[in-house]
Amino acid sequence: MAARPGGPGRGERTVPPKRRRPSITPDRVVDAALELTREHGLDGWTIRQLATVLGTWPNTVAHHVGDREDVVAAVVQRVVATMPNPSPELGWQEWFRELLLSGRDVIGRYPGVARRLARDGATVPAALPIMDRGIGLLVSAGFGDRAPLAYGVLLNSAVLLIALDDDRRLVGPSAGEAATALMEMAAPAGAGTGWASLQPWLRASATDSGAVADALYRYTIESVLAGLQADLETMRPH
Repeated sequence: MAARPGGPGRGERTVPPKRRRPSITPDRVVDAALELTREHGLDGWTIRQLATVLGTWPNTVAHHVGDREDVVAAVVQRVVATMPNPSPELGWQEWFRELLLSGRDVIGRYPGVARRLARDGATVPAALPIMDRGIGLLVSAGFGDRAPLAYGVLLNSAVLLIALDDDRRLVGPSAGEAATALMEMAAPAGAGTGWASLQPWLRASATDSGAVADALYRYTIESVLAGLQADLETMRPH
């Protein structure tokens, strides 16, 4: 049988065309850095590892985005851009509940981002619309000149707890392992009712550390909101 025109003859192998890699773009660099951050934490990967994932060279990453600090800033910007900015029609307390409870799920997917936000949050462009709306609600509620301080207390309380959970996952024993170790310790000399009352909480941490961390986070947010409400009452004329 004659070979088809343009086709391989008898005994010849068909060589598939070589697949071309997608071109490198700033968005592809940040996408890959986000995945590395999700797996290893923001401080757990290098530009060389990032370039390897992309199938390119480190200087190509630098050409499109910049050095490692520039890539990290882009990752933080991307994560913050996906955070909620609740409706300004909400009361100030409900607005912060929605922001901080939903925002924890977003930030917590990328270990290390919370610590950066605790340090640099006010300089992240994607955070500015959230900050403007949150501080504006606090001003309208009557906090006046204390509104930026109240905003900082709320945001820092939240992101520092998230950062602590990140550290436990990345570099230390899990909360469950730590709780088990504490339960197995002999009571220290002079331990009293405080030590005894801690045991149920430790047992809960050992069996479901995520639920305990969630309860602690929610309790912290509610406590800060209650404290700010009490502070607001002192500023109102009687």
